[in-house]
This record gives sequence, structure tokens and C-alpha cells, in this order.
Amino acid sequence: MSDVHGAGGELLFCERRTRAAAETELLGRALGRALGEPGEKPGIARGAGTWWLLVGEMGAGKTAFVHGVARGLDAHGRIRSPGFTLVTMHAGRLPIVHVDLYRLEDPALVEALGLAEVAPPGGIVFIEWGERARNAVDADHFEIAIDDQGGDDRLIRMTAWGPRASALGRALEPVLAAPRPATAIPAGRSC
Repeated sequence: MSDVHGAGGELLFCERRTRAAAETELLGRALGRALGEPGEKPGIARGAGTWWLLVGEMGAGKTAFVHGVARGLDAHGRIRSPGFTLVTMHAGRLPIVHVDLYRLEDPALVEALGLAEVAPPGGIVFIEWGERARNAVDADHFEIAIDDQGGDDRLIRMTAWGPRASALGRALEPVLAAPRPATAIPAGRSC
């Protein structure tokens, strides 16, 4: 799927249908494990310094996905939507910053939040309601769109924007498409 490019230089590297919140979380867990693996530079995880914008309606599964990523990175405790806190940090193999912009609809408020300053060195940032942060993050980032297909079915699309994100997206594609137990994530169009 890594040959699918849009006009803006984006790379769609994963498209997966899940049929339950647990499956959405399992896909997040697979991504978290892959992001915590050693990268090209010694001592630096492959996902270090990456930004992930999660887009989807209320209840689509954004928080379940981030919870899965955190589990894949060996973070402890339950990952919840930060709510009124806006930003929470979690310790794992990589520091995880979880941002929820639901309450910030004004782009000026998102800019004032100073997202670049909350990212720890070598950490990873996941932003729920990420469409509100597109102008506040580096052009080199990822977007995870979670579309409610009715009931518990979700269509999850992962897109890389920019050269560094695209290179990592290509590297993640086979990892996310690896065979899984039949109970983990059902067949469908995969990464």
C-alpha cells in the first residue's frame, strides 16, 4: 500500500477495519511495539520524536487506540482522555504525551498551548482531535483517521506527512501487516 500518494506528498501506509474497541486497541499496541524498537541511530527508538494526530468523531476509538500504543510501549496505568487537563504524560519505553484538544476549538488557543514545548526529547506525542493541531505541529507528522462504520466497526487509516514520517510509515507497513492470531484482528484490507 505504500505506493498510494496524495497530491500533498502524504503516504497512506495502513488501512485496517476493526470490529471492536479491543481490536482497535490491539492495532494501537502493535504500533506501540514497533515504535519502541531500535531505530537507525544507536540508543534511539524508531518512534522517538514523532507526532501523531488522531482524527475521528466522539466515541470513534481515539483513546482506545492511544491506550493500545501505550501498552505496546510498556506504559503502566489506564490511558484516559485528558479531559480538562488537556495534556498528560506517561512513562514507557518512550515518554508518551497524550493531548486532547476537544475543548479547544479556537486555532489561536491551540497555538497558544505551545505543543512543541510539551514534547519531551525522544518522546512521542498523540493528539486527539488532531485536525485542530495541523497548523501547530511540524509538517512532518502522522495522521490516524478513525471512521465509525456503524456498531463497533471502525475503519482506521494511517497517513504519513513529510519525508521522515513517510520513511517510517514504509518501515511500519510490514510490521502492522504481520500475521496475527484470528481472534486479534479479523481479516479485511490490511496494512
